[in-house]
Amino acid sequence: MNADSRQTGSHGADGSAGERPLDFGVFFFAAVGDRAEETYRLMLDAARRADELGFGFVSTPERHFHRFGGAFPNPAVTSAAIAAVTSRIQIRAGSVVTPLHPAARIVEDFAMVDGISGGRVAISVGSGWNVNDFVIAPEKYETRREQMIKDVTDIRTAWRTGHWTGPNPLGVETTLPVFPRPVQDDLSVWVTASRSEGTFREAGRLGCNILTHLENQDVESLGDKIALYRSARAEAGWDGPGKVTVMMHTYVADDAATAREVGGGALRDYLLSAIDLEALAVEAGGRMSGNKQGREVLSAVKAQRKLAELGVNRYLSGNSLIGSVEECTETARRVRAAGVDEIACLVDFVADPRLVLASLERVAAVRREAARAAEPVLAA
Repeated sequence: MNADSRQTGSHGADGSAGERPLDFGVFFFAAVGDRAEETYRLMLDAARRADELGFGFVSTPERHFHRFGGAFPNPAVTSAAIAAVTSRIQIRAGSVVTPLHPAARIVEDFAMVDGISGGRVAISVGSGWNVNDFVIAPEKYETRREQMIKDVTDIRTAWRTGHWTGPNPLGVETTLPVFPRPVQDDLSVWVTASRSEGTFREAGRLGCNILTHLENQDVESLGDKIALYRSARAEAGWDGPGKVTVMMHTYVADDAATAREVGGGALRDYLLSAIDLEALAVEAGGRMSGNKQGREVLSAVKAQRKLAELGVNRYLSGNSLIGSVEECTETARRVRAAGVDEIACLVDFVADPRLVLASLERVAAVRREAARAAEPVLAA
């Protein structure tokens, strides 16, 4: 397919995002176990409420073969469900592991959701990391990063032009129309990045946005990578600074002690599920997320509990939105100062739907306070 068209335009001298207010969205990634029905009900209820509260987006992931995120094997399906119960909020996949799927099908699936939602679809893409996931497409594992980069170009081109070109089974290069046609002329694309500076640079070069998290980095080191991303984007001639979205575990309560008791306790169990996923990937001969080398220590239950405890302590030390409205507002301001444009609030690690929905109301207060802090002070 033809290369994606290049936009040109002016940038700020420092490549910064300017004075755009920090926006908030809702991110789902439950460790579901056997509670799939309850998980989907919460997803729809929280998405509906986030839409009413004026949040910017709602995002669902792709995960396979494990209870950690396993309720979400297909973000196109969850996006379609969310489209049916919302009216204005952007609906995102966060993210599609493109090497696991034919890129033409990704275009078809999300063009359909774009039509259902009236033009509210966006996607984040990832290359995948879990060797076990690639039982779906074992031949793509070794070249998954290169494949994802190619997929980004192919998906954007097919979305914009309405045509897909490729060889048919007879070896004939064939150009076919793609249906359904989406509402939006262009598809907004994020690249999911962990701690790799190379991925941040590649996203900038491609002219994509960034979806990241604070698992393998703190706010300060993230700021350095954002600078690399925006520099690469400017050097490649893309218009504007792009958007940087950071996923943060979120549970906001009336007071800090309650938030830490409820949110911290739920996070500990949640991280144990994530560590089990990493351990299984290592046992299968792969690597951990973020392309980290596997560690045999992950197989020991005692070690897993210690890692989870360390993770909780780290997240409660300014790397999550678990706290009071005042605490979380201060954290949000610090994140914004690092160059982040949006916070994707991962909410369903807390199992009780009533607590999640109540927290969402307080997240709306954090959103308002963070926006107020960004407003310029007018001279008397």
